[in-house]
Amino acid sequence: MSFLNILASALAKKAAILALSILSLSQAAFGKVENIDYLTAAEDIAVMSQSLVKNYFYLGENLNASRSEQMLSKHIANVDASLSKLKSFKNQDQIEDDLMFVEMIWAEFKDTLNQEYSRDTGLLVIDMGEVLLEGSENIARVLYGTSPDAGEMIDVIEQQRYLIERMAKLYIISIAGFKDFNVAKQTSNTVKTFDDGLAKIESNGYPEKVKKKISKLRKRWDSSRSYYLKVEEGDLPRTVFFNTEMIERLLLDIFKHHKL
Repeated sequence: MSFLNILASALAKKAAILALSILSLSQAAFGKVENIDYLTAAEDIAVMSQSLVKNYFYLGENLNASRSEQMLSKHIANVDASLSKLKSFKNQDQIEDDLMFVEMIWAEFKDTLNQEYSRDTGLLVIDMGEVLLEGSENIARVLYGTSPDAGEMIDVIEQQRYLIERMAKLYIISIAGFKDFNVAKQTSNTVKTFDDGLAKIESNGYPEKVKKKISKLRKRWDSSRSYYLKVEEGDLPRTVFFNTEMIERLLLDIFKHHKL
């Protein structure tokens, strides 16, 4: 099947993909994983599917352009590394079809990210980001097993990273004029899901050093939650960009505790 046919099919079920994207990651949090490194690689691609779109639009709108360009390059390299990791999965036959699909979409997506910013290209970037998200989620589902381990909280934290990047993406595409994606409703749902995930993190037992990180995360989120909800006003694009990065850093610090 050609990429255009795949993209056309994806666009035909656009509403379903957008509605399920948050739910699917949330549901995955209750599973257990056999190999955290491979699951993390798949979920990192899901996070990057949002951050790449966000940074492309911030760069195109000339908002935080220098930092956006730097992060765009970094996150492209992150997806390349995650795909390389997934290709080394020992039971390759379990994810082969989905991985081939993701690799093909990623090649097209990466090429598009290097094209000049325009409304048409921006629309393609948004759609490709959603297709990459769906493909990476399919791989993540396959990588769940039944052995109990630290996978549940790692998945919750990865979900939070995805959600905060999605909020920022919705904010900047709204500023860019893409208001036909029902950004207010999507953002409201994403904020609610982030609230739920943060409550799960806070209810987990952590040593004092990590608890301090979680306390900082809570304070930053509580102080800025309303900014994301004002997505249709779009008055604070730089604040949202900066705050998203700060929350991501705190989540990664908590994530590292589980990887030790």
